[in-house]
Amino acid sequence: MRSAVRLSAATAFGAFRRDALGLFAEVARAPDGVAVTGLWGRELVFITHPDHVAHVTRDNHRNYTKDAPVYRAARPFLGSGLTVSPGGEDWLRRRRLVQPAFSLESLANAARIAEECVGDLADRWATEAGAIVDAASEMTALSMRLACRTLFGAEMTAATVAVAADLRVVCDFVVQYLARPFPPLFVPTRANRRFHAAMRRVRATIAGLVAQRNTDLIARLVADRESGSSTPDQVADELLGMFFAGHETLGHTLAWCWHLLAGHPEAAETLRGELDTVLAGRPPTTADLPALEFTRWIIEETMRLYPAVWITMRRAVAADTIGGYPIASGSWLAWSPYVGNRHPDVWERPDDFWPQRHDGEHGRGAAHRRHSLAPFGLGPRSCPGSSLAMIQAGLTVATVAQRCRVAPGSDASARPDPSITLRPSGALPVRLAVR
Repeated sequence: MRSAVRLSAATAFGAFRRDALGLFAEVARAPDGVAVTGLWGRELVFITHPDHVAHVTRDNHRNYTKDAPVYRAARPFLGSGLTVSPGGEDWLRRRRLVQPAFSLESLANAARIAEECVGDLADRWATEAGAIVDAASEMTALSMRLACRTLFGAEMTAATVAVAADLRVVCDFVVQYLARPFPPLFVPTRANRRFHAAMRRVRATIAGLVAQRNTDLIARLVADRESGSSTPDQVADELLGMFFAGHETLGHTLAWCWHLLAGHPEAAETLRGELDTVLAGRPPTTADLPALEFTRWIIEETMRLYPAVWITMRRAVAADTIGGYPIASGSWLAWSPYVGNRHPDVWERPDDFWPQRHDGEHGRGAAHRRHSLAPFGLGPRSCPGSSLAMIQAGLTVATVAQRCRVAPGSDASARPDPSITLRPSGALPVRLAVR
């Protein structure tokens, strides 16, 4: 058995509070990218190599649950929904309950919604030539509108717009609480009171949308509640988790995408050439997405460099071995896709924005790359909404890039902020131009 580099708890958690992404980057430089520290009487094992991650999430997934600190910290926010559920029969039942929301029929309806919403955005941007807009706030607004229409069958209101600010408060609090879970949430500190007030407003907004029962998904969840199989809180948890995952991750991915295209005009030109060839001037539809290969590569490359889910954890049910390193029963494991997606053993020019790497001729082969780049997770706990997210992202990039160009709107560098999701630390200004 191999012995991993051991970090003191003070060193590990001090580094996590100062620079969480930097901590995982430092671990990646250790032998085999493995390090160990202690946490509340258990071992916390940091892993960074995609092969090790695939062992946990796919090859031996039954031995690993989501009963881990990062999800415990998020449960005051997301409750017991699929996003943070440890697993088991209840998780499987609820997964099957929401799965029809991502059927072919449901995806077709969601695609029609996306075509309309993205078309509205492209119309507006096309009239604002020369203006500088914040890609981060623009894409947050778009993704929130898509989530409201798709999940709740409702247009955005002032209340749902306000939810975005409340979610930012909540996300900041959860990450800080993960790094330092004291004092307990019931202590009426200023931070705790602010968190609880934001959560009350978020849940009140979700409850109002649920009461309208405008979608089949809501109808199924409410029927499950009325049959006694779930509680009102569980219905709210499920929809809140899907709303958060649907709008937060898509919005950040698209914001980073426009930022990268603005800074890489050669990639933007290749994208426009593909759109001209495939679409011949007509608006894109879902049926066009399989032929828009370079468009998909741009989205995949954006998710590689700036994965919305930047940290993942699991708990080992039984003892195991990963890459020759012993994993004790009850140990927690943590890894960062942000670091793993830049692993030099897998990716050529790992820090560069290079969409062509996804054409299958680079890296260490398609089979290796499938688990090296897994923005929606691996194994049975992978995201059920992955197809929907790729349709929405593909239609957004194709529709807007067909009509508009983007250029850098500022000389300032952009930094990622590892909150619950990997969001931009500030505005991402881009200058608009009409093609």
